Parts: sequence; structure tokens; C-alpha cells
Amino acid sequence: LLSSLLAMQSSPSETQGESAPPPDVTELIAHLKLPTPSTTPYVEARFSKMLKQPMQLRGELRYDGPGALGKRVDAPYREATTVANGEVEVKRDGRGSRQFSLDRSPELSALIAGVSGILGGDALTLHQYFVITKAGGSASWRLILKPRSPLLAKQLEDLIVDGGHDGIHCITTREKDGDSSVMRLGAFTNFSISASAPAEELEKLCRPELPVH
Repeated sequence: LLSSLLAMQSSPSETQGESAPPPDVTELIAHLKLPTPSTTPYVEARFSKMLKQPMQLRGELRYDGPGALGKRVDAPYREATTVANGEVEVKRDGRGSRQFSLDRSPELSALIAGVSGILGGDALTLHQYFVITKAGGSASWRLILKPRSPLLAKQLEDLIVDGGHDGIHCITTREKDGDSSVMRLGAFTNFSISASAPAEELEKLCRPELPVH
């Protein structure tokens, strides 16, 4: 997920519309809050027109508090991305490391704030940067986050968060050009599924009780 966000460029906008999300959305997001620090395994499938078949990554996500995130890739290559104090550092085996400030990329700052808001249970931060729509019930729910920034919306279609009583199951990133990624978290990494499975099959796995749309 962080890798997809690093590739996007635009700028955030002022919050428009209502000053706060609906109470049911606020309550749901609050229940997603993770303790700090927290780590969780993930399996991510990336779909791109540049790839003959989806690329599957395995590793670990880390949440260290608001605006402090980490993503470690263990396979098929080794890479670590860390976001903290407004700085991003990417280390990849055999390629050294690179660093840059989020001040150079307001849109990435907004996206990271969004992901941090999901993991930190911060509905107000999410509402600042995204229009949030909720579907489903407590057993199987979906949050659709559409960017408020017109410039960011030219590149990012939406972020989709699927889950249930046990928390977040998947985070899906859908870009305007048709590329996407589906990240399964925690226990959902244990489901056996073909590495070449289409995005639609992964979506059904992430939200078995919700209709496809």
C-alpha cells in the first residue's frame, strides 16, 4: 500500500461539506484503533497493466502512532519503508536507501494521514482528506474513501477498507488508470488463494457478505 502511495503526486484540498463524519462512521472507525506500537502481517496483490500477472508481496505493517507507519516487504524482495516525523525512508536490499520529506509531496502526506487515520481510529483526520461512505453491518462492513482533492482524485479512485467484528480484513487501493492493490491483513493472510487470482476474487474473499459493486 505505501509503495502505491509513494508513486502518486497531487495536492490535498480544504475539507468540504459536513464538518464531521456521521456518528455510525465515527464509531466504526474508532473501533479500528490499534495500540501503539502494533505490527500485523500482510499479503498484498498488485494489479498493473505493466505486469503479465499480479505481483504478490508478503511482509509486515507497523503502526507507531499518528503519522508514524512502517511497511516491511519480506518476499519476493526485501524492502523497508518508514514514515515518521514528516520524513520517509526507503531501504531495499542491494539498492541502498533513499530519504525525502513529506513537505515535497503534500498528496503523499494526505494519503499517509488517511492510512494513519484508519489504523489510529481517527475519523476526523480521514474526513479531512476523504469523503467516507459506509456499507454493510457490524459482521461485514466496508468503508469507501474518495479523495477530496481534485488533483489527487485524478490519480486515486478510492481507498476501500473491508472488515468485520474482528477488525480490518483488507485495504484496497484503486487508481484512476485501472491499476490496483489488495492488501489482506492478519488472519486473512492465511487463506489459500492463487497468486494469479483476479482482483474480483480477492474482493469477495475480503467481504464475503457484501455484494460486488
